[in-house]
Amino acid sequence: MSAVSLSSPATALGTQSASIKASTASSTVPATASSGGGAAVATATRFTASVPPAIAPSATGDTRFLHVTQYPASLEAVDVTYEALANLQTRNGQMQVWEQAPTTAVDQIIGRNASATTEKARFAGLGSALLEQVASTGASYRQTIVNVGATYSPGKIQGKATDALWAIQSRPSASAELTIKTQSGATVRISIADQREPIGTGSGIAVQIDVEGDLTPQEKQALQSLAKGFDQAIEGLVGEPPTLDLEGLSKFDTQLLGKVEFKTSLYGVDDNGSRIQKLGVRYTADASNREIEIKTPQGTVAMKTDLRQSALWGTVDQKAYAVQQYLGRIDKAAQRGNADAELVDLFKSTFTAMNGSYGSAAGSRASTGLGPAQSVDLNRDAGAFSEEDQSLLTGLADFNASITATRRASNPRRLKEVDSFEYTLNQSTPVSGTSPGNRAVTQTQTARLLASFHQSLDGPSAKLKLTSDSATQNYYYKKVEDSSSTQVELAYEKDEPVRALVTQTASQSLQSLKVENNRITENTADPARQQSKQTDLLPLLKELKRQQEANALADDEKQKTLREWNGMVLGDWGTA
Repeated sequence: MSAVSLSSPATALGTQSASIKASTASSTVPATASSGGGAAVATATRFTASVPPAIAPSATGDTRFLHVTQYPASLEAVDVTYEALANLQTRNGQMQVWEQAPTTAVDQIIGRNASATTEKARFAGLGSALLEQVASTGASYRQTIVNVGATYSPGKIQGKATDALWAIQSRPSASAELTIKTQSGATVRISIADQREPIGTGSGIAVQIDVEGDLTPQEKQALQSLAKGFDQAIEGLVGEPPTLDLEGLSKFDTQLLGKVEFKTSLYGVDDNGSRIQKLGVRYTADASNREIEIKTPQGTVAMKTDLRQSALWGTVDQKAYAVQQYLGRIDKAAQRGNADAELVDLFKSTFTAMNGSYGSAAGSRASTGLGPAQSVDLNRDAGAFSEEDQSLLTGLADFNASITATRRASNPRRLKEVDSFEYTLNQSTPVSGTSPGNRAVTQTQTARLLASFHQSLDGPSAKLKLTSDSATQNYYYKKVEDSSSTQVELAYEKDEPVRALVTQTASQSLQSLKVENNRITENTADPARQQSKQTDLLPLLKELKRQQEANALADDEKQKTLREWNGMVLGDWGTA
């Protein structure tokens, strides 16, 4: 079917429109046509919207009040009674049915998108249109458009449209939901369900806005500011390939909006033809935290970021360097644990996105004018920590991140040999003290890798296909268990450094089983390799401070030293 658009409440969607109730035929609407190039071409006709029932369908869910639109382009001049409409739609083979009369700007977007063939095109601009709708009206709203096979009676249209509506909402090809709670106590929930495939009941799009409580003018404006970000988040995730773009949903006025929750799901079929969730995303954000969980058939990626210690965040450059170091460690862990490449890429993009959704350190201690004994909030006040302190920290907000592959028993002859991959990263930073002159901070980074996998005897890159046939039973089965940690302890008394200690530990373990022609020929277990290292930077920190006070240290020399310290803290310590 061709794309359709709505120009105004006084014109039909496409070229003409008729509305019907399930129990009666509509009044006739005169139509005119003109000929061009030897073919009859329909022209826009007068459209009078049906008078809605006393209680609108949006409030009751009553779907008996239906609206039929979209006419064949070759429609000849006829009186558009219901009976004539049914006959003409049969020529086209399809009709388009709306739950309510299409009269809003949102309806324009839905009508345009309903004929698109890709999920990205079907969602294009829809999220922002819905947010702008609620920001403008502050009211609830619902609409559904379904494309169904043409039929001859109001009752049959009613039945087809109702079946299609149920199918779209219960078994969509893709869906998105945004829930926003305002600081005044109101809740706005926006949901979109799309059925792209022309399944037995028909294809279509269903949207709904639910508003609980009253929105202030300022809150409406804050909602509208999220419109572009809502579009970017949806269209990125339903694209091919999916991309994660949460920045626009992460930056909102926390004085007006308390919490934002975003969900998206994509569905498809597996190799056996069974319906599966190809992608499921749940993201929540408030003033204190950002949290995300992404599920695919390959596994789950999750991350939570703590935003309560902005004083510890590094500069843009330091954060970018820290992220790159972590991405390198993720790659090495994935190689050692034989992880799925797509799942690892998803984890890396999530880690990058979650560390790009918050700000950087603002200012320096010198710019605050704080004296050594002045009371400040060491977690939030800009400049509470010195450049030297920052160089010995990652610059990232505290976080918990994990990637967990779906466990699989890939060897039918040995079902206890499960393929698995789990990698976790963590950072925590407790702070104590009441002033810049008397402060203490301990930052701990940890990583842990647990993996088990089958590997060809011909090398990691060789393909392995295990069956019940003993001739295929030639492989290694390996188990990996690695862990590492880096801890930085800093303390000052009366603005003098009294502690600057970096402690690093790492452990690696590998167990390998070799199977040839279904017989175990080797079973080796490397003893866990333990590493530890402790570096006392207090003498260097004191000397650095002495040289600064004596104006005996050039700034470029100081920056070089601080970069070296930061590289040590973020360096590759062990494999995990």
